Amino acid sequence: MAITAGFMLVEAVGGVLTRSLALLADAGHMLSDTGALAIALTASRWANRPPDARQTMGYQRAEVLGAGLNAGALLMLAVWITVEAFGRLGQPSEVLAGPMLVVAFIGLMVNLGIAQMLSGHGHSLNTRAAMLHVLGDALGSVGALIAGGLILWRGWTWADPVASMLISLIICIGAWRVLREVIAVLMQAAPENMDVPLLEQEILAVNGVASVHALNAWTLRPGEDVITVHIVIHDGTVAELVSDSVRQLLRSTCPGAHVTVQPEVLDATCC
Repeated sequence: MAITAGFMLVEAVGGVLTRSLALLADAGHMLSDTGALAIALTASRWANRPPDARQTMGYQRAEVLGAGLNAGALLMLAVWITVEAFGRLGQPSEVLAGPMLVVAFIGLMVNLGIAQMLSGHGHSLNTRAAMLHVLGDALGSVGALIAGGLILWRGWTWADPVASMLISLIICIGAWRVLREVIAVLMQAAPENMDVPLLEQEILAVNGVASVHALNAWTLRPGEDVITVHIVIHDGTVAELVSDSVRQLLRSTCPGAHVTVQPEVLDATCC
């Protein structure tokens, strides 16, 4: 986070001095990444707090809220870059291509170095998200390099705002992916890798299960799922055995999920 913030300042100053919107766009992207890392760090600290009387499921969704804030900030940043780029297409301004190339090249090296650092720290969701942000920054630096090269070689000043719009598109794609996942979690959608109808059929296939209802599956945060189900069984004397079989099935199908099975004995007198 410190490295990203430090070079973000370098790119911002370089963008102002060289009048390069592409550098300013990449600096904005790095600013969003610095904020994203800060939010992710704060959210992960909150997410690790134990459950209490108010938050009985704990604070895991703090990470989801943090991701939503990051996605919203990224989208606003992309809109600003796009508006500025369209304005410059109509009125191209002079860009100091030489210094722009130097700053963009250093930015690319910094981002590749950070990516190398992150690659040695596991493959958790947070690490992968940070890696995607850094690789997006690296791609933005590549765009600024190409724009600077075209300006220096051909004098195409329009390459700078075009590169900015491409960086903006990259930001939008990343933000939309994050936002889509955040919405799915907050709407308590079933995990993407879970086929709920198939899971219901597998529960019904367990010996002793007469029917299934109230099968619910949702995500507290990516990688932490919850499954609850009510099963109706034929014989009350084996209720615990049947429930254990269903629990084992669910835990083998969805490793790491919080599983709750509620057995209900079929009352023959009602029939």
